[in-house]
Amino acid sequence: FGGAAAVIMDGETVFDESFGDERFTSDSLYRLASVTKIFTASAVMQLFEQGKLDITAPVSAYLPQFGHLTLGSVAPDGRICSTGMPPREITLFALLTHTAGLGADELGNREYTVMPTEAKTSLASVVDYYGAHFHLAFAPGSKAAYSGFAGYDVLARIVELVSGMTFNDYLQTNLFAPLGMTDTTFQPTDAQYARLVPMHQRISGEDREVNFRGTLYRGMPRSYEAGGASLISSMHDVLRFCKMLLGGGELDGVRVLAPETVARMFAPALDDALDGLPRGENHGIGCFTVTGQHRLPKGTVYSHGAYGTHILLSPDRSFAAVFLKN
Repeated sequence: FGGAAAVIMDGETVFDESFGDERFTSDSLYRLASVTKIFTASAVMQLFEQGKLDITAPVSAYLPQFGHLTLGSVAPDGRICSTGMPPREITLFALLTHTAGLGADELGNREYTVMPTEAKTSLASVVDYYGAHFHLAFAPGSKAAYSGFAGYDVLARIVELVSGMTFNDYLQTNLFAPLGMTDTTFQPTDAQYARLVPMHQRISGEDREVNFRGTLYRGMPRSYEAGGASLISSMHDVLRFCKMLLGGGELDGVRVLAPETVARMFAPALDDALDGLPRGENHGIGCFTVTGQHRLPKGTVYSHGAYGTHILLSPDRSFAAVFLKN
C-alpha cells in the first residue's frame, strides 16, 4: 500500500511524490473522509459573504424542524432518552465549530449507528431523519465536541436549499470548476472511480485491502453526498485548494472567497476556556487552529480525515503540507 505527500512554500509546490506500489501514482484519487468538512465550510462561508445565508441564524430559519430538538442522553440499557429543551437553538455557527451538540459524543455516535439504512440515501433524507429523531448531547455553545457526520450534513443541506442546487453541483460550479479542480467530487465517473487507491486496514500487523463495494465512504451510497465525509479528490486538486486558501481566497486570478472570509475561517472561533477544547488548540470554521503549546507551531491550521488524509496550513509562513492515504 502507499499514498502521496506534497509541500507548498511561497505559493509553489516544492515537493510532490507518490509512494507504494504501481497503483499509487500522480493520477490517483483518494477518499478525503473528514477533510471534506473544509470544503463544505468554504461553500457555507461563500454564501455568507454573498449575503445569501446567515451563519449566526438558528438552523430552524432554514430547516424548521430543527427548532424542536431536545437534549438527550443514553440510558444504561442503551435506550436514548429526551431530557428536556435546550436553553437556545443551534445555529449554523455552532455546527461549523462543533459546538451544537448534534451528532456529538456518545449520544451522537449511538444515534447515527442505529439510523435505518433507508434514511441514508441522500442529504435530504438524512437531514430529515436528524430533525425528527436526533437529540442534542449538550446545550448548544456550552462545549466543543466533534460531530463526525450530522453537523456538516445539515450545513450541506442548507447550501442545497439556499442555492437550489445539489451539493455536488454547487461545489462544482462555485469552487471546483473555477479553481481547476477536475477530480474532486461526490459523483465520480466510472473512470474516476477506477483511479481511487485501494482502501486498507491493518489487521494483526498486516495491511489488508478492504472492499468498499462501489462506495466512497463505507456504508454510504453515492447518492448521499455527506457534507463531512464523502468527497474524493487528487493531490493536484487538494494542492490547488490549499494554494487558494494561502492566497486569501484567490488562485491564478480567480477569487472564490474574500480575504477576510478566509481569515475568519482560520481564526480561533471559540473561548479558549470552553470545555472540550484540547490544550493549545481552538476551532476555526471547517478546521482546527493551534493557539498555544502544541505539537504543531502556533498559528497552524489543519484538517484531517479518518481514512488517513491530512491538510496542514501555515498562512503566516505561506506554507502547506498534504498527506493522502487510504
